[in-house]
Amino acid sequence: MGAHTESAELVVSPGDFFQVGETKRIRSSIGLRLSDHSYLPKADEPRADWVASVAVPAFKTLARMGVLAPAFCTIGTGAGLDALAAVEILHARTVGFTDLHEDVLAHARENIRSNLLDDDVQLVGGAGDILAPMAGRLSQVDVVYENLPNIPMADSGDLAAGQTSSTFITERSEEIPGFAEKNLVTLHYLALQQAHPFLRVGGHVLSSIGARVPLSEILALSGAAGYNGSILTYTWKVQSEPRDVVGGYAQWEREGLGPFHFYPVNILRDAFEGLSVAAAGAQALRLEKRLSPFEISAADALALVERGERVGHTVAVLDSVKIPDSGAPRWNS
Repeated sequence: MGAHTESAELVVSPGDFFQVGETKRIRSSIGLRLSDHSYLPKADEPRADWVASVAVPAFKTLARMGVLAPAFCTIGTGAGLDALAAVEILHARTVGFTDLHEDVLAHARENIRSNLLDDDVQLVGGAGDILAPMAGRLSQVDVVYENLPNIPMADSGDLAAGQTSSTFITERSEEIPGFAEKNLVTLHYLALQQAHPFLRVGGHVLSSIGARVPLSEILALSGAAGYNGSILTYTWKVQSEPRDVVGGYAQWEREGLGPFHFYPVNILRDAFEGLSVAAAGAQALRLEKRLSPFEISAADALALVERGERVGHTVAVLDSVKIPDSGAPRWNS
């Protein structure tokens, strides 16, 4: 038996959180139970929440393109809100979901099931590393979504403590392209590799990545893992858990990784004013260039945070499409 974990309860309005009108497939008021390992939804500040500000707009962008996901899988679901969003927006009917912790997975399963309006959604859940729990259980998936953590944990850290696994990762034994290691996007690369056999040809992997490194480096992930890649949506968010996250990046910056960049919140707000996430995605490289004079390093961002100021970062959803006869993913070091 694992360690005892506490539970908390939270109510989220899809109208506010997903920016949808009358819901058709999920309840109009979502009740959630969360373990102390669960990444807590930012119900009071959707701009700081990954599902509300990043996943949902990306799903809506796919739906407007005519891409739905009868078979959907999310990696590291946390509270299960991303799965519920996929049911409502992408019409998911088979929903795979994973998380590292058994208690998080159990709560997510109940959160998803109890907030569905119909009982015709098949849930396939598994606890474990990235997509390993789905082996032999899912195939011909239309969309895989992931928002995996990036920061390697210091030797003294404990991945099982609280929400630590939402931010930090342990050392990996797999062979990783050098650019992915340097830019702290290792798990995004591994998710792309592991998703390959689960996806149908033409299926999409949506990688939600805090763009603290150049977009060119993020786009390189798709090619390295054997996909066609593009930036689907581009947006920004307030840095959540800023002391832990910015501090983690600052530490690895001192070790020679990165550099990583952040921005003052007002700069990001002005740069994206009036742009939809899809329109920003279409001109992401130009926007990044326009923002470049205002970049601040992780070390400088940490100094702002310690003075009580808010910092933010851009967020890219990398859309990696499985191509016919691409074979096993390969990369050149």
